[in-house]
Amino acid sequence: MIIKTFSLIVFLSLLITPLSIPAACAYNAGDVAAVTSGNNCPGADLSGADLIGADLTGLDLTGANLQGANLTGARLERAILNKADLQNTKLKRAVFSEAQLADACLRNVEAPHAYFGHAVMTNTDLSNGNFFRSDFRAANLAESTAYSANFQEVTFDKADLSKGDFSFANFSYSWLFQADLSDSLFAGANLYEINGNGLKAQRTNFTSAKLGNARLAESDFSEAVFEKAMLDKANLKGSILNNTVWGTAFKEKAMF
Repeated sequence: MIIKTFSLIVFLSLLITPLSIPAACAYNAGDVAAVTSGNNCPGADLSGADLIGADLTGLDLTGANLQGANLTGARLERAILNKADLQNTKLKRAVFSEAQLADACLRNVEAPHAYFGHAVMTNTDLSNGNFFRSDFRAANLAESTAYSANFQEVTFDKADLSKGDFSFANFSYSWLFQADLSDSLFAGANLYEINGNGLKAQRTNFTSAKLGNARLAESDFSEAVFEKAMLDKANLKGSILNNTVWGTAFKEKAMF
C-alpha cells in the first residue's frame, strides 16, 4: 500500500511540474527564415541562431535580439542594427562596413578579423569584447563604452572615438592615424607602440595608461591628462601640448 501511494504521488507530481525546456536556442524560426531570405525584420529574435556566412546586407534589424548567435563570416554591409543586442555573439570575419549600430550592445563578443569600416556605432557598448586585428577605419564610435575590450593590432585610422570610455582596453600595436580621441577616458588602457600620429586628443584622460614606444607625432594633446602614465620612448614630436597635465607621468627618453 505504501509503495502504491508513493508511486501515485510521483505520478501526480510529474503531471503538475512544468517541463524544463532548454533556452539556449530560443530564436524564432520564422524570423531566421525571413532574414536569410533577404527580408527586413526589425525586432527579430535571432538569439542563438546559426547564421554562419549569412548574407544580411542592407537589412533592417533594428532592435533585433542576436544574443549568442553565430555570425562567423556573415555579411552585414549597410545593415541597420540600431539598438540591437549582440551580446556573446561570434563575429569572426563578419563584415559590418557602413552598418548602423547606434545604441547597440556588443558586450563579450568574439570578433577577431571583423570589418567595421565607416560603421556608425555611436553610444555602443563593446565592453570585454575581443576585436583582435579587426578594422574600424573611419568608423564613428563617439560616446561608446569599451571597458577592458581587446583591440590589439586593430585599425582605427580616422575613426571617431571621442567622448567615450575605453578604460583598461588593450590597444597595443594598433593604428590610430588621425583618429579623434577628444574628451574620452583611457584610464589604465594599454596603448603600447600604437601608431597614433596626427591624433586629436584634446582633454583626453590617459591616467595610468601605457604609451611606451607610441608614435604620437603631430598630435593635439591640449588639456590632456597623463597623470601616472607610462610614456617611455614615446614620440610626441611636433605635437600641441597646451595646458597638458603631466603629473607624475614617466617620460624617460620620450621625444618632444
